[in-house]
Formats: sequence, structure tokens, C-alpha cells
Amino acid sequence: MKKICSILLALLLVLGMIPSAAFAAEGDSPKIVTSVDKDSVKPGETITVTYTLSEQLSPVNNITIALKYDKSAFEYKSVDYTNSVFFKAPTTENMKAYGVFSMLEWGDDGSGEGIIVPAGELCKVTLVALENITEAQEVLLYNNDETGETSMDSCLWIDWEEYDTTNGGFDHGESNPFRVTIAPDGAGPVATATGYSVSMGADQQVAASQKVRIPVTVASSEKGITGFNAYDMTFTYDPAALTLNTTSNAAANLTVEDNNGTVRVRRYGAPLALGEALALDFTAKATATSTVKLINAKFDLDANSINFDAPDAAISDADTVVNANNFTVTLPDEFTSDAETRLVPSGGSFTFKPVDSHYTYTFTVKMGDTVTEGLTFGANDTYTIENISGNVEVTCTGKTPKQYDVEYVFGDKDPLLEKDVTKGPDKATYLQDYSVIVTPRAGLSYWINYEIRYPNGTRSDQVSLTPVANADGTITYTIPGSKIDGTVYFIISTRTNDEYPGYAVLVTGNGAEDQAPGNGTSVPRDMPYYLRLNERENCTYTVTAYYQPLGSITAVNMPAKVRSLGNGKYVVDPIPDTKLSQYAYSWRLVVNVEKVSQNAEEVSVSRYLELNDKTMMLITVKGTPEGGKAFTYDGNTMYKVNAYGTDQYAWLVIVDKGQTLTQEEAAAKVAISAADNVVTITLGFDVNMTGKVDVNDAQLVYDMYNGTYSDFTKVSVEKFLRADVNATKVVDHTDAVAIVNQFK
Repeated sequence: MKKICSILLALLLVLGMIPSAAFAAEGDSPKIVTSVDKDSVKPGETITVTYTLSEQLSPVNNITIALKYDKSAFEYKSVDYTNSVFFKAPTTENMKAYGVFSMLEWGDDGSGEGIIVPAGELCKVTLVALENITEAQEVLLYNNDETGETSMDSCLWIDWEEYDTTNGGFDHGESNPFRVTIAPDGAGPVATATGYSVSMGADQQVAASQKVRIPVTVASSEKGITGFNAYDMTFTYDPAALTLNTTSNAAANLTVEDNNGTVRVRRYGAPLALGEALALDFTAKATATSTVKLINAKFDLDANSINFDAPDAAISDADTVVNANNFTVTLPDEFTSDAETRLVPSGGSFTFKPVDSHYTYTFTVKMGDTVTEGLTFGANDTYTIENISGNVEVTCTGKTPKQYDVEYVFGDKDPLLEKDVTKGPDKATYLQDYSVIVTPRAGLSYWINYEIRYPNGTRSDQVSLTPVANADGTITYTIPGSKIDGTVYFIISTRTNDEYPGYAVLVTGNGAEDQAPGNGTSVPRDMPYYLRLNERENCTYTVTAYYQPLGSITAVNMPAKVRSLGNGKYVVDPIPDTKLSQYAYSWRLVVNVEKVSQNAEEVSVSRYLELNDKTMMLITVKGTPEGGKAFTYDGNTMYKVNAYGTDQYAWLVIVDKGQTLTQEEAAAKVAISAADNVVTITLGFDVNMTGKVDVNDAQLVYDMYNGTYSDFTKVSVEKFLRADVNATKVVDHTDAVAIVNQFK
């Protein structure tokens, strides 16, 4: 037989993707595109899957389609290959016993070499949802790859000499299925099945006083579940043998509570992949054997947080046994060691050194009950502890940043230059910024570099310092303290405007009319620009600036930083001339001044929540409509929010990022309802309105302020308003933290 190679092609139903992307095995191979006419059905309704060859294929030996479905939810109805570019009289095997539809046809024109198949439709397969389904459910559908059960694969057989590929590559097979919803009339929402199971890490052999890290991992038995968002777990341990080091982490939305050996850990937030969900860190207190035990666990996805509480997860391995012995060495953060481990056998030695050698250190070594004080590092910046007979703890008792000489080199051509410079101290200190101040003369720009010279004779590259303008007209040049690790050399020179002409300045915007007299019309290179405004009462000013290329086709505007110095004085920090000259030789500085008058209205508008490309605005109205009625906004009945104050009504609208909504525009859309329909929101912590407060309420708020929901389709206006649990008129991480603190 002619050698052939099977390419597995995912022929899948795609929930929410019509048509779906095509998937094929690796290599230069053709694709079969799968599309579905609906993504959800009622009992008795049909769903039709269409398979299409995206491009001409040659030579073809056979095509097999094998679609696996849940036989308790769907049954096969029919296949239509009227418009097929390949199937003529296929062998159809409707394997009802396995919940598989399959069909096979060989591509044979009598030559035995396969045939050419043009692009186009292959077939249509119709399934029908069973009538006896009474509750809404998700159904998994995937390309069949269980050869041992049915001996049928979805595949395409072609001549291997042209397509050098191998079997495999089911992008959406059994391990990653798609989900179709079957929902009878009146059925409520369906929770995504998760099938989580949790296991503790392996037993550990450690030393007394050594830290112990115990990973907690989560897996899922559900096809297609690859991660999680929220969890709530409880552990027990022996506090006489172990000290828990794991603490709450606000940045990670992690809360840890330890009640004398019973630990509750909760987390919500961005999705995490299956695998290690948490690592518990302990310190072994004594030479003893103890057990850390997981007694319960809840895990869930953010999609379920809208309508459901987090379910229990199965516990597959509940225990980690910790056996502590031997001696440990504990170093402060300032010190490190080249040793691979901090475990040291009795009578052994241990050598350590400073992390940062630019300090002078003193330290104490405690071995068992013996303490040695006033120690310092040797000439090679190392220290060795000999004949270790107990747990060792090193404590840093003092560290003093080293100091280095400072020298100045001034340009030869300007004898007055040194008088323009106010020098700093004779010594520069490591990690302390070192500055010089220049009082500039008119018509000059200043060029100040520095380099670091080391005792071994080497030196750093020269670095140009950026000027920072001061309110009194002087300019400060600063070396970051982190760079001061040797003798400091300043190299200072000037350039005249005749040698290096400066940049013209253009002031624009509706606030330009408020310029104070005396603002410059040009600015020297590498120098700041000062702008004074006679600012008017009841007006706010926004000043921005950029360098604009002149006579260049490819260069673009370069934004410049603007700082307010107070009292109507602003400064535009320079962009180094070396950077500008990379893109164009001629530039001008454009300063834009925008002025906005302020006024107050009874209707208030504020930013409530920043989404990915939109902004959610909060509209509040204070007032008392006639008996039983409520305010409306753009025809929508506003909610009365007690936490915002007496007779405060609220509504939310979404606008494009950068779009404004004025008080006048909002007030024009406010009216009084025709019916008695006041709905009052009393802010609490049950954001998803299930009647219970748990970690999913915090998860829902987290997803809101991270832009997961960009409209009110899945999450209502009321739930968004309830998310402001601390009544700040802004939804952010503090609301999620408040929820966790409430239910813990």
C-alpha cells in the first residue's frame, strides 16, 4: 500500500463563535471549517453543524467525520450531503450506543492515487435535543478521538509525500470541548460545571527552624476547565511544631486567618491556571513530626459569580507530613551565600557575604544559645561560621552606606562657568542622590555629564544629566544615589545659542490669552521652559506641551512633561537634544493651555468605573418627587440609594473612553416617572443578590473594576450600583476588600 499519514482535524461545534476558526494538525495542511446555526436550543429543537473545506486539497485518500455528543441530551437526526464537494454515497455509522455520529468515504477514481477535492461544503449534520430535558444544562460536544471505544476518528487521509504531517493536533478534542446550552422555557441560568479537586504537597524532611513550603494544587475532572478565579480553603496544623508565615496579600486579593492552628485562606481575582493555587509557608519550631491537613475547599469561576455561590471541591490528598531535624542557617535580607542549601550538618561550616558591598556592616551570629556580637566582614567581604552545633541566626546590627570622593571638570573655553555652579558636598554617599545647582546665564545651554571611577582603574560610561527647573529660575542636576558606587566625576560645559540655536516656542489654546507678560518666545537646547499665567477665578487650567518637528516627513510630535510650580507658574521639562536630533534637525516647542470655567448644578456627573475602552459615569439627582414616584434618566427609572444621602437617586451610563458627559447634558435627560415605582438600594455586601455573602461577591466586584463587563447585558445596573459597598461613588479594589473583611 502507498504510505500515507493521518492528519487529525478538529471538527467541532463552537459555542458563541459562528463560524468557528479552523483547526488542523501542524504543518502545511488544509483546513476544515466548522459552523453551527445556533449556540443554544430548547428541548425538541435541532442544531445543524456544517463542515466546509476551506481550500482545494489533493490527493485525498479518505475523509472521516466523527462527532461525539451527549446521548442523554442529543440524538442524531440526519445528515445532508446534497451540496457536498466530496461525499457521494458515504458509509454512515450512527453509533447511538456511544453517542457518536460518524461517516466515511474513500477518495478513489480508480487510479489508487487519491483525488482532487475542491473547496466547498462537505456535509451538514443535524442533532435534536431530547424532549425529556426539564432543567437547563450545558452539553459538551467535541471531535471524537476515542479510537479504543469506537474505532472512529475525525481525520483526513492524504498522500504523505506532499503533506509531511503526522496524526494528532486536536485543538478542541475531548480535553478542550465546546459547550452548548439546552434550556427549557422558564429555566434559570446554568452554572458551569467545574469538577475541581484539591491535593496537598508531598511530605517533607526539614530542619528545626527551617522554613517549609507546602504547595496546594487544584485539578479539574471537567473537560475544558483550565483554571479558576476564587477559592476558600481551611487547613489545620500543629502550632506547637510549626509557625505559619503565610500572610494576607492585598495586591493578590489573598486573605489569611490563623486561629491557633486552624487557617482559613480566601482568594479572588484574575483567572489562574490549574496547578499550584497556593503555597503555605511555615517555620519548623521543634524537632518533631507534624501534619498539615486540608479539611475543606471551595473553588469557582468568575462566570458563576453572577448568579451562584462557590461549590465544594473534592479533596484528593488532604495531608502533608513535616519531619523537622538537623540545623539551619538564617540570614537577614542584607546577606547571601553561594551555598546551595541553608541546611548544615553538625560540625559543618557556612560562609556568607553581603548582598550589596557598598555598605559597611556589623552583625551578630547566634548559634543555639551562644551569641557573638560586633562581627564584620573580612577583606574579601565574606565570613565563615565554623563547627556548627545548633540552629544559626545571623542578624545585621548596622549598615552604613560607603562614601566616595567628588571631583569637577569644567570646560576650558568659559572662565565664568564655575561661578554658575553651586557644588554639592566633597563626598557623595551611596544610595543618596547627589545634586548640583546651576544659575543659568542668558543665551547659554548647559551640558552636564558624570562618570564613576572605580578603585581598580575602570570607569563607567559618561551619562548626561537631565535638568530639573526650580521655581527661582535655577536648575538642578541630580545623580541617582543608586549610581554612586565609586569616585564621582562631573564634566560640565556650556553651549551658546549662536553655536546651537534654541527652539521657537508657540503657546496655543483658549487659555493662551491669559499669559503673563515676559514669557519667552524661544528656549535653549537641553533647557526647561517657564510659562506664567494670570489665572482667573472659577477657572481651571490644563497645560500640555510637545516638541513639533519642522521640515520632517517621518518624525512625529514628542510629548514633553509639564509641571505646575504654583501661583500660575508652569515649567516644561526639556527633551534631550541628543534624542530629538535622532528624528529631525529642526523642532519647535508647542505649549497648549486649555481653560474651563466651573459651575455647580443639582444634577451631578462623576466617573464611576474605568473600563477597557469605555468609562462608566454615575449620574445622581437630589430631590423628592411627588408621592411614590421616582426620577428617571433617559426613560430609565433611577434607583434611590440611601447610602448617598437623603433623597439621592442614581443611574449609570457608559460612554466611549475620552468622551465627556456634562451636567447640562445629563440634566436634560432627567424627568419624573409617571407611576409610583421607587426602588431603594440599601448598600450591603450581597452584590450578586443571591441572598448570601461569600467570596463570589468579591470576585464579581473584582471583575467589574478590571473591565470584564463592558455593558449591562450580563451584569445589571443595580448590581453595578450595589458594588459600591463603601459608598465612595467609585468602584475599586477597596470595595472587594470590604466584602472579604465583612464575611470573614
